Amino acid sequence: MPKTPTPTPHSRTLFCPECGRETSEFYNNRCRDCFCKSVTLLECPPIIKIHICPVCGAYHTAGKWIEAPGMREMFRSEISRSVKAHPDAEDLQLDFYEEELDPSRYLVHISASAVISDLDISATTDTEIRIKRETCDACSRIAGGYYAGILQLRADHRRITEEEIEQCIQLADQRLNKLASKGDRFAFVSKIEELKEGVDLYVGSISACKQVGNAIIKELGGTSTISSSLVGKKDGEDLYRITCAVRLPEFVRGDVASIEGSVIEVAHHDRQIHGTDLSDGVRVSFDAGVPSVRLGSRADAVTAVLVAIEKDMVQVLDPETYETVLLKKPAFLHAEAGSDVCVIKTVEGLFLLPYGTGGVEMDVGCENMILE
Repeated sequence: MPKTPTPTPHSRTLFCPECGRETSEFYNNRCRDCFCKSVTLLECPPIIKIHICPVCGAYHTAGKWIEAPGMREMFRSEISRSVKAHPDAEDLQLDFYEEELDPSRYLVHISASAVISDLDISATTDTEIRIKRETCDACSRIAGGYYAGILQLRADHRRITEEEIEQCIQLADQRLNKLASKGDRFAFVSKIEELKEGVDLYVGSISACKQVGNAIIKELGGTSTISSSLVGKKDGEDLYRITCAVRLPEFVRGDVASIEGSVIEVAHHDRQIHGTDLSDGVRVSFDAGVPSVRLGSRADAVTAVLVAIEKDMVQVLDPETYETVLLKKPAFLHAEAGSDVCVIKTVEGLFLLPYGTGGVEMDVGCENMILE
Protein backbone atom coordinates (compact mmCIF):
# COMPACT_ATOMS: atom_id res chain seq x y z
CA MET A 1 0.00 0.00 0.00
CA PRO A 2 1.48 3.42 -0.97
CA LYS A 3 2.28 5.73 1.93
CA THR A 4 -0.64 7.96 2.82
CA PRO A 5 0.11 11.55 1.87
CA THR A 6 -0.10 14.39 4.34
CA PRO A 7 -3.01 16.87 4.09
CA THR A 8 -2.73 19.28 1.18
CA PRO A 9 -4.24 22.75 1.70
CA HIS A 10 -5.88 24.43 -1.32
CA SER A 11 -6.64 28.13 -1.85
CA ARG A 12 -9.82 27.37 -3.75
CA THR A 13 -12.82 25.25 -2.90
CA LEU A 14 -12.57 21.64 -4.03
CA PHE A 15 -14.83 18.64 -3.79
CA CYS A 16 -14.18 15.13 -2.60
CA PRO A 17 -14.36 12.76 -5.62
CA GLU A 18 -16.08 10.09 -3.51
CA CYS A 19 -18.77 11.90 -1.53
CA GLY A 20 -18.90 15.25 -3.40
CA ARG A 21 -18.56 17.34 -0.27
CA GLU A 22 -16.55 20.54 -0.22
CA THR A 23 -13.13 20.16 1.40
CA SER A 24 -9.92 22.12 1.64
CA GLU A 25 -7.82 19.16 2.78
CA PHE A 26 -7.28 15.86 1.02
CA TYR A 27 -5.99 12.59 2.39
CA ASN A 28 -4.99 10.18 -0.34
CA ASN A 29 -7.30 12.11 -2.71
CA ARG A 30 -10.24 11.89 -0.30
CA CYS A 31 -11.79 14.10 2.28
CA ARG A 32 -11.19 13.40 5.97
CA ASP A 33 -14.38 11.34 6.46
CA CYS A 34 -13.94 9.26 3.31
CA PHE A 35 -10.30 8.62 4.12
CA CYS A 36 -11.14 7.47 7.66
CA LYS A 37 -13.83 5.16 6.30
CA SER A 38 -11.42 3.67 3.76
CA VAL A 39 -8.70 2.87 6.28
CA THR A 40 -8.58 -0.64 7.65
CA LEU A 41 -6.88 0.00 10.96
CA LEU A 42 -6.93 -3.57 12.18
CA GLU A 43 -7.08 -7.02 10.61
CA CYS A 44 -7.87 -9.89 12.95
CA PRO A 45 -8.53 -13.58 12.19
CA PRO A 46 -12.08 -14.71 13.04
CA ILE A 47 -10.72 -17.50 15.27
CA ILE A 48 -7.61 -17.57 17.47
CA LYS A 49 -6.61 -20.99 18.81
CA ILE A 50 -4.64 -21.32 22.03
CA HIS A 51 -3.14 -24.59 23.22
CA ILE A 52 -2.98 -24.83 27.03
CA CYS A 53 -1.35 -27.60 29.06
CA PRO A 54 -3.91 -29.06 31.49
CA VAL A 55 -1.11 -30.17 33.84
CA CYS A 56 1.04 -27.07 34.40
CA GLY A 57 -1.03 -24.33 32.71
CA ALA A 58 1.65 -23.32 30.19
CA TYR A 59 0.49 -22.29 26.71
CA HIS A 60 1.97 -22.71 23.25
CA THR A 61 2.87 -19.59 21.33
CA ALA A 62 5.32 -18.71 18.57
CA GLY A 63 6.50 -22.31 18.38
CA LYS A 64 7.26 -22.81 22.07
CA TRP A 65 5.60 -23.42 25.42
CA ILE A 66 5.76 -20.63 28.00
CA GLU A 67 4.35 -20.11 31.49
CA ALA A 68 0.96 -18.40 31.47
CA PRO A 69 0.92 -15.27 33.68
CA GLY A 70 -2.91 -15.37 33.73
CA MET A 71 -5.83 -15.87 31.38
CA ARG A 72 -6.26 -12.20 30.47
CA GLU A 73 -2.54 -11.62 29.92
CA MET A 74 -2.42 -14.75 27.78
CA PHE A 75 -5.35 -13.44 25.69
CA ARG A 76 -3.68 -10.05 25.34
CA SER A 77 -0.44 -11.64 24.16
CA GLU A 78 -2.14 -13.84 21.58
CA ILE A 79 -4.38 -11.03 20.30
CA SER A 80 -1.37 -8.72 19.90
CA ARG A 81 0.49 -11.47 18.06
CA SER A 82 -2.45 -12.35 15.78
CA VAL A 83 -3.75 -8.93 14.67
CA LYS A 84 -2.21 -6.85 11.87
CA ALA A 85 -2.30 -3.07 12.10
CA HIS A 86 -2.25 -0.53 9.25
CA PRO A 87 1.40 -0.02 8.17
CA ASP A 88 1.16 3.75 8.76
CA ALA A 89 -0.44 3.45 12.18
CA GLU A 90 1.38 5.19 15.00
CA ASP A 91 0.76 5.00 18.77
CA LEU A 92 -1.44 1.94 18.36
CA GLN A 93 -3.54 1.16 21.43
CA LEU A 94 -5.43 -2.13 21.85
CA ASP A 95 -8.07 -3.01 24.40
CA PHE A 96 -10.53 -5.87 24.68
CA TYR A 97 -13.04 -7.64 26.82
CA GLU A 98 -14.13 -11.25 26.58
CA GLU A 99 -17.39 -13.16 26.98
CA GLU A 100 -17.22 -16.81 27.98
CA LEU A 101 -19.32 -18.91 25.63
CA ASP A 102 -18.25 -22.16 27.27
CA PRO A 103 -15.08 -23.35 29.09
CA SER A 104 -13.20 -23.65 25.81
CA ARG A 105 -14.61 -20.73 23.77
CA TYR A 106 -14.55 -16.98 24.34
CA LEU A 107 -16.03 -14.17 22.22
CA VAL A 108 -13.55 -11.28 22.35
CA HIS A 109 -14.48 -7.68 21.49
CA ILE A 110 -11.41 -5.69 20.41
CA SER A 111 -11.12 -1.92 20.18
CA ALA A 112 -8.13 -0.13 18.65
CA SER A 113 -6.98 3.44 18.20
CA ALA A 114 -4.02 4.95 16.38
CA VAL A 115 -2.77 8.01 14.53
CA ILE A 116 -2.50 7.95 10.74
CA SER A 117 -1.45 11.11 8.88
CA ASP A 118 -2.14 13.16 12.01
CA LEU A 119 -5.69 11.83 12.17
CA ASP A 120 -7.07 9.87 15.13
CA ILE A 121 -8.43 6.61 13.78
CA SER A 122 -10.39 4.07 15.80
CA ALA A 123 -11.90 0.69 14.98
CA THR A 124 -13.56 -2.32 16.59
CA THR A 125 -13.63 -5.97 15.67
CA ASP A 126 -14.55 -9.31 17.17
CA THR A 127 -12.80 -12.65 17.26
CA GLU A 128 -13.34 -15.99 18.91
CA ILE A 129 -10.66 -17.56 21.08
CA ARG A 130 -10.77 -21.35 21.24
CA ILE A 131 -8.92 -23.19 23.98
CA LYS A 132 -7.47 -26.61 23.26
CA ARG A 133 -6.08 -28.72 26.12
CA GLU A 134 -2.80 -30.35 25.17
CA THR A 135 -0.03 -31.71 27.38
CA CYS A 136 3.11 -29.60 26.96
CA ASP A 137 6.55 -30.95 26.10
CA ALA A 138 7.87 -30.67 29.65
CA CYS A 139 4.92 -32.46 31.28
CA SER A 140 5.03 -35.15 28.59
CA ARG A 141 8.69 -35.75 29.34
CA ILE A 142 8.12 -35.82 33.09
CA ALA A 143 5.31 -38.35 32.66
CA GLY A 144 7.55 -40.45 30.41
CA GLY A 145 10.46 -40.39 32.83
CA TYR A 146 12.63 -38.33 30.46
CA TYR A 147 16.02 -37.13 31.69
CA ALA A 148 19.13 -35.57 30.21
CA GLY A 149 21.31 -35.87 33.28
CA ILE A 150 21.70 -38.08 36.34
CA LEU A 151 22.81 -36.36 39.52
CA GLN A 152 24.41 -38.94 41.80
CA LEU A 153 24.51 -37.99 45.49
CA ARG A 154 27.23 -39.81 47.38
CA ALA A 155 29.62 -39.22 50.28
CA ASP A 156 33.38 -39.71 50.30
CA HIS A 157 34.51 -42.89 52.14
CA ARG A 158 31.16 -43.22 53.95
CA ARG A 159 27.44 -43.49 53.35
CA ILE A 160 25.50 -40.32 52.77
CA THR A 161 23.12 -39.59 55.65
CA GLU A 162 19.36 -39.12 55.45
CA GLU A 163 19.77 -35.55 56.66
CA GLU A 164 22.25 -34.81 53.87
CA ILE A 165 19.96 -36.36 51.27
CA GLU A 166 17.11 -34.16 52.45
CA GLN A 167 19.34 -31.07 52.32
CA CYS A 168 20.48 -31.95 48.79
CA ILE A 169 16.91 -32.42 47.55
CA GLN A 170 15.88 -29.08 49.08
CA LEU A 171 18.81 -27.35 47.38
CA ALA A 172 17.89 -29.06 44.10
CA ASP A 173 14.28 -27.85 44.38
CA GLN A 174 15.40 -24.28 45.03
CA ARG A 175 17.79 -24.22 42.08
CA LEU A 176 15.36 -25.92 39.67
CA ASN A 177 12.54 -23.54 40.62
CA LYS A 178 14.84 -20.60 39.95
CA LEU A 179 15.89 -21.99 36.56
CA ALA A 180 12.26 -22.74 35.63
CA SER A 181 11.28 -19.15 36.50
CA LYS A 182 13.97 -17.98 34.05
CA GLY A 183 12.58 -20.09 31.21
CA ASP A 184 14.25 -23.50 31.48
CA ARG A 185 11.18 -25.72 31.02
CA PHE A 186 13.25 -28.87 31.47
CA ALA A 187 14.51 -27.86 34.91
CA PHE A 188 12.71 -30.72 36.63
CA VAL A 189 13.38 -34.04 38.34
CA SER A 190 11.50 -36.89 36.66
CA LYS A 191 12.61 -39.61 39.08
CA ILE A 192 14.39 -40.06 42.40
CA GLU A 193 16.07 -43.42 42.80
CA GLU A 194 17.23 -44.56 46.23
CA LEU A 195 20.26 -46.86 46.18
CA LYS A 196 22.35 -48.51 48.87
CA GLU A 197 25.23 -46.15 48.18
CA GLY A 198 23.14 -42.98 47.85
CA VAL A 199 20.44 -41.32 45.76
CA ASP A 200 20.18 -40.56 42.03
CA LEU A 201 18.15 -37.60 40.72
CA TYR A 202 17.06 -37.79 37.07
CA VAL A 203 17.11 -34.20 35.77
CA GLY A 204 15.41 -32.91 32.62
CA SER A 205 18.23 -30.77 31.21
CA ILE A 206 22.03 -30.99 31.17
CA SER A 207 22.44 -27.38 32.25
CA ALA A 208 20.06 -27.82 35.19
CA CYS A 209 21.85 -30.99 36.29
CA LYS A 210 25.21 -29.21 36.35
CA GLN A 211 23.85 -26.17 38.16
CA VAL A 212 22.15 -28.25 40.85
CA GLY A 213 25.41 -30.11 41.44
CA ASN A 214 27.30 -26.83 41.77
CA ALA A 215 24.69 -25.45 44.19
CA ILE A 216 24.99 -28.52 46.45
CA ILE A 217 28.80 -28.35 46.51
CA LYS A 218 28.72 -24.62 47.24
CA GLU A 219 26.46 -25.18 50.23
CA LEU A 220 27.68 -28.52 51.61
CA GLY A 221 31.19 -28.83 50.19
CA GLY A 222 32.57 -31.80 48.32
CA THR A 223 33.62 -32.53 44.74
CA SER A 224 31.95 -33.51 41.48
CA THR A 225 32.90 -35.32 38.30
CA ILE A 226 30.94 -35.17 35.04
CA SER A 227 30.87 -37.76 32.28
CA SER A 228 28.76 -37.84 29.11
CA SER A 229 27.46 -40.55 26.81
CA LEU A 230 25.99 -40.45 23.30
CA VAL A 231 22.37 -41.65 23.31
CA GLY A 232 21.25 -40.91 19.74
CA LYS A 233 20.67 -38.26 17.12
CA LYS A 234 17.96 -35.69 16.45
CA ASP A 235 17.77 -33.57 13.29
CA GLY A 236 21.31 -34.70 12.45
CA GLU A 237 22.76 -33.61 15.79
CA ASP A 238 24.23 -35.91 18.44
CA LEU A 239 22.23 -36.22 21.66
CA TYR A 240 24.10 -36.68 24.93
CA ARG A 241 23.25 -37.45 28.51
CA ILE A 242 25.52 -36.65 31.42
CA THR A 243 26.18 -38.17 34.80
CA CYS A 244 27.18 -35.68 37.47
CA ALA A 245 28.62 -37.53 40.48
CA VAL A 246 28.58 -35.31 43.58
CA ARG A 247 30.59 -36.61 46.53
CA LEU A 248 30.01 -34.87 49.82
CA PRO A 249 32.99 -34.45 52.16
CA GLU A 250 34.24 -37.41 54.16
CA PHE A 251 33.79 -35.61 57.46
CA VAL A 252 30.60 -34.19 58.92
CA ARG A 253 29.91 -32.01 61.92
CA GLY A 254 30.76 -33.93 65.09
CA ASP A 255 33.31 -36.28 63.53
CA VAL A 256 36.62 -36.73 65.34
CA ALA A 257 39.59 -37.06 63.00
CA SER A 258 43.37 -37.22 63.06
CA ILE A 259 44.87 -34.68 60.66
CA GLU A 260 48.57 -33.89 60.38
CA GLY A 261 49.30 -34.94 63.96
CA SER A 262 46.27 -33.16 65.46
CA VAL A 263 43.05 -34.71 66.71
CA ILE A 264 40.12 -32.42 65.96
CA GLU A 265 36.38 -32.37 66.28
CA VAL A 266 35.05 -31.34 62.85
CA ALA A 267 32.70 -28.35 62.70
CA HIS A 268 32.47 -27.99 58.91
CA HIS A 269 34.05 -29.54 55.83
CA ASP A 270 34.07 -27.71 52.49
CA ARG A 271 37.26 -27.00 50.59
CA GLN A 272 38.86 -27.07 54.00
CA ILE A 273 38.27 -29.06 57.17
CA HIS A 274 37.37 -26.72 60.04
CA GLY A 275 37.16 -27.72 63.66
CA THR A 276 38.56 -27.62 67.18
CA ASP A 277 41.90 -29.14 68.18
CA LEU A 278 40.93 -31.33 71.13
CA SER A 279 44.38 -31.16 72.73
CA ASP A 280 44.29 -27.40 73.38
CA GLY A 281 40.83 -26.19 72.26
CA VAL A 282 42.16 -23.95 69.47
CA ARG A 283 40.10 -23.61 66.29
CA VAL A 284 41.98 -24.96 63.28
CA SER A 285 41.56 -25.44 59.53
CA PHE A 286 43.26 -27.86 57.14
CA ASP A 287 43.20 -28.25 53.38
CA ALA A 288 40.72 -30.95 52.43
CA GLY A 289 43.38 -32.85 50.49
CA VAL A 290 45.74 -33.50 53.39
CA PRO A 291 45.95 -37.07 54.80
CA SER A 292 43.30 -37.61 57.45
CA VAL A 293 41.80 -40.50 59.41
CA ARG A 294 38.36 -40.65 61.01
CA LEU A 295 38.68 -41.78 64.62
CA GLY A 296 35.02 -41.61 65.62
CA SER A 297 32.29 -39.08 66.25
CA ARG A 298 30.51 -37.32 69.07
CA ALA A 299 28.01 -40.18 69.04
CA ASP A 300 30.83 -42.39 70.41
CA ALA A 301 31.55 -40.07 73.33
CA VAL A 302 30.80 -40.90 76.97
CA THR A 303 30.88 -39.05 80.26
CA ALA A 304 33.85 -39.28 82.65
CA VAL A 305 34.82 -37.71 85.95
CA LEU A 306 37.15 -34.72 86.01
CA VAL A 307 39.38 -35.72 88.94
CA ALA A 308 41.60 -32.66 89.29
CA ILE A 309 42.77 -29.47 87.60
CA GLU A 310 46.43 -28.48 87.96
CA LYS A 311 47.23 -25.19 86.17
CA ASP A 312 47.29 -26.12 82.45
CA MET A 313 46.80 -29.85 83.02
CA VAL A 314 43.80 -31.94 84.10
CA GLN A 315 43.29 -35.46 85.40
CA VAL A 316 40.40 -37.48 83.98
CA LEU A 317 39.18 -40.90 85.07
CA ASP A 318 39.25 -43.34 82.14
CA PRO A 319 35.62 -44.59 81.83
CA GLU A 320 36.80 -48.10 80.86
CA THR A 321 39.91 -48.78 82.96
CA TYR A 322 39.13 -46.29 85.76
CA GLU A 323 42.74 -45.20 85.66
CA THR A 324 43.62 -41.53 85.95
CA VAL A 325 44.72 -39.99 82.64
CA LEU A 326 46.73 -36.75 82.52
CA LEU A 327 45.64 -34.36 79.74
CA LYS A 328 46.47 -30.84 78.69
CA LYS A 329 43.68 -28.47 79.72
CA PRO A 330 41.89 -27.32 76.54
CA ALA A 331 40.63 -23.77 76.19
CA PHE A 332 37.00 -24.88 76.03
CA LEU A 333 37.06 -26.59 79.46
CA HIS A 334 35.33 -24.60 82.22
CA ALA A 335 34.22 -27.44 84.50
CA GLU A 336 35.36 -27.85 88.09
CA ALA A 337 37.07 -30.85 89.64
CA GLY A 338 34.57 -33.56 90.46
CA SER A 339 32.26 -32.67 87.54
CA ASP A 340 31.27 -34.94 84.69
CA VAL A 341 32.96 -34.13 81.40
CA CYS A 342 32.52 -35.45 77.88
CA VAL A 343 35.33 -37.62 76.51
CA ILE A 344 36.02 -39.81 73.51
CA LYS A 345 38.45 -42.69 73.52
CA THR A 346 40.31 -43.27 70.24
CA VAL A 347 43.38 -45.09 68.99
CA GLU A 348 45.17 -41.77 69.49
CA GLY A 349 44.18 -41.71 73.17
CA LEU A 350 41.55 -40.13 75.39
CA PHE A 351 40.33 -36.62 74.56
CA LEU A 352 37.97 -34.12 76.14
CA LEU A 353 35.14 -32.78 74.01
CA PRO A 354 33.51 -29.33 74.23
CA TYR A 355 30.66 -29.60 76.73
CA GLY A 356 27.78 -27.35 75.62
CA THR A 357 27.93 -24.03 73.82
CA GLY A 358 30.23 -21.21 74.79
CA GLY A 359 31.62 -23.12 77.78
CA VAL A 360 28.23 -23.39 79.53
CA GLU A 361 27.86 -26.82 81.05
CA MET A 362 24.70 -28.76 80.27
CA ASP A 363 23.18 -31.61 82.22
CA VAL A 364 22.77 -33.86 79.19
CA GLY A 365 24.45 -36.96 77.77
CA CYS A 366 27.45 -36.58 75.48
CA GLU A 367 25.46 -37.75 72.43
CA ASN A 368 23.12 -34.75 72.82
CA MET A 369 25.70 -32.09 73.52
CA ILE A 370 25.88 -29.05 71.29
CA LEU A 371 29.05 -28.31 69.40
CA GLU A 372 30.80 -25.04 70.05
